[in-house]
Amino acid sequence: MGNRLTVIGLMVNDRSDSAPKVQEIITRHGTDILCRMGVPTQDKENGLITLVMDGPDASIQGLINDLQATQDVTVRTMSF
Repeated sequence: MGNRLTVIGLMVNDRSDSAPKVQEIITRHGTDILCRMGVPTQDKENGLITLVMDGPDASIQGLINDLQATQDVTVRTMSF
């Protein structure tokens, strides 16, 4: 199958511990990311990150798998 447009939402809990690992994963998969937006919770302990990707299914699934394997990260996706 070819490319698809995918929106990935990440809830990152315990940002001080989780953020470096999440950042490393996002950077590693950055070539297929079109847009990234992050919004912290009011107490700055947690945060929501949204990514928009346009790439091969294998690349998108690789990013999703890496994020799902990360402690304190919840992943939700929507593809078009």
